[in-house]
Amino acid sequence: MGADAVAICVVTGFWAIVAIVLPFILGRGPNKGVIQVMLVITGFSCWLFWLLCYMHQMNPLIGPQLHNTTVLAIQYLWDGSVTIDDFTTVAGESTTIPTLKI
Repeated sequence: MGADAVAICVVTGFWAIVAIVLPFILGRGPNKGVIQVMLVITGFSCWLFWLLCYMHQMNPLIGPQLHNTTVLAIQYLWDGSVTIDDFTTVAGESTTIPTLKI
């Protein structure tokens, strides 16, 4: 999963419009300076937050942690290589744990 250039360009273009173009269009009245600074800071902050979240999804530091029964259920539902008859229940504890017969 790599960086998609189209997505980065579209989102960067949108926030560039907010941070660069809108301050000149919307900056009117007695608070012109405040409105311009607010739009520039908002555009840059939102773009930076989006970029960091997007980059974090390309190389996550922590992967999903699945329980063994969840992995078996996914294998049964998606792959179809495991059947219900392959499962046994281990009793003797307070809960029954499905295990795969080998």
